[in-house]
Amino acid sequence: MSVNVEDIMSEIRSDIKKKGLNNAMLSFADVQSDANPENSADAYDPDTLRGNVQYVSSQYQLNAYRPLSGNPVKVFFQKVIRKLVKFYIEPIAQDQTYFNANSAQALQELELYIIDSQSKSTADLSKQIDDLKLQQKNNRIQIESMQKQIEILQKELSEYKKEGDI
Repeated sequence: MSVNVEDIMSEIRSDIKKKGLNNAMLSFADVQSDANPENSADAYDPDTLRGNVQYVSSQYQLNAYRPLSGNPVKVFFQKVIRKLVKFYIEPIAQDQTYFNANSAQALQELELYIIDSQSKSTADLSKQIDDLKLQQKNNRIQIESMQKQIEILQKELSEYKKEGDI
């Protein structure tokens, strides 16, 4: 259960070097990321959302302790330490589990809201298209009627011209 901070820091430093990051970068917004909120509108993918919601929904449970293995003496001391800090660790893990479960539920609700909004938008657009098609059909009928009236008026005008009334 002992964590070597130097090992973790060296891993982080090597990751930074692999990604080509340096001290000149000013903020996290400068670092390329799949979860960059500036590009979120262009990157929406319902399948990705569904997969992420399913993952969060299935992985919300936080276990307070990892399985113990290795040297029996080390395992014994780890068990003793666990018993000593159990009163402190388990409530934190339980609170985090509750938070994760509520977050997963909120994400599910957001996903349903998005699906519902898209369905309503699609239905509204479909209705508007149908209304516009009907309006277009009515306009064509009116145009044809007006063209016939124009033809009749032009014939009458040409007859009046021939008779010399004008």
